[in-house]
Amino acid sequence: MRVAIVDDSPADLAASIDYFTSFILKNHIELSYNMKVKSYNSPLDFIKIFALERFDLIILDIFMKDINGMQLANFIREQDKDCSIIFLTNSDAFLMEGYQVFAAGYFIKPLKEHEEEFNRTFDYIYPKLLGSHQEICIPMIKSSEIKIPYKNIYYVDINEKHRVQINTKTQSFITTMSYEDCQKWLLTDKRFLECHYRIIINMDYIVSMKEEDFVLENGVKVPISYRRRKEAKWAYMQYLAQ
Repeated sequence: MRVAIVDDSPADLAASIDYFTSFILKNHIELSYNMKVKSYNSPLDFIKIFALERFDLIILDIFMKDINGMQLANFIREQDKDCSIIFLTNSDAFLMEGYQVFAAGYFIKPLKEHEEEFNRTFDYIYPKLLGSHQEICIPMIKSSEIKIPYKNIYYVDINEKHRVQINTKTQSFITTMSYEDCQKWLLTDKRFLECHYRIIINMDYIVSMKEEDFVLENGVKVPISYRRRKEAKWAYMQYLAQ
């Protein structure tokens, strides 16, 4: 996950970096392994680098010299419609304009005084942030390791030879990784649900929920164990609600 924080106040910039990194380590440590946070005290410097780098989340001050944060947000949206934008500023004067650039949040400094609201905002953008870069590295039987993005995984199960099988839309990968290790990695991601003994499903690809199974968008039916049925269905409904 690549994050940029833009603020022309050195003190506010340092405070935002400190709060955000502490927030991730406390609440979403799974994102910290591949996280890079870059800071810019000039919007013009950020514009120069923006053409060369891609960011998943950009936290912007509004009242800055040369170009204000709202103008910068419009520039970002012209180049990238997918990255998440959060405003962090000293006034709510531009609150309505924030909707025009599809900002995920608008906060008055300092962030530490809005922890609950920031947590809710981050929960909203979390699936997109996690899905952008999270991947699992699996050892193969007859070749070296390969990396599979979490977003490509439809479900994981055990094949007839008792090997872990990771199933994507186009093919299946058989790995020497233990199911327990695979479980440890995937279940830290809110998209994944263990719906049956040794079966983990990516809820993003469920199109319908039947009495005894989930139906994926590729037509595959993934069974729900009787023992987990109530819990699994509740977890899926909660995921949909979020």
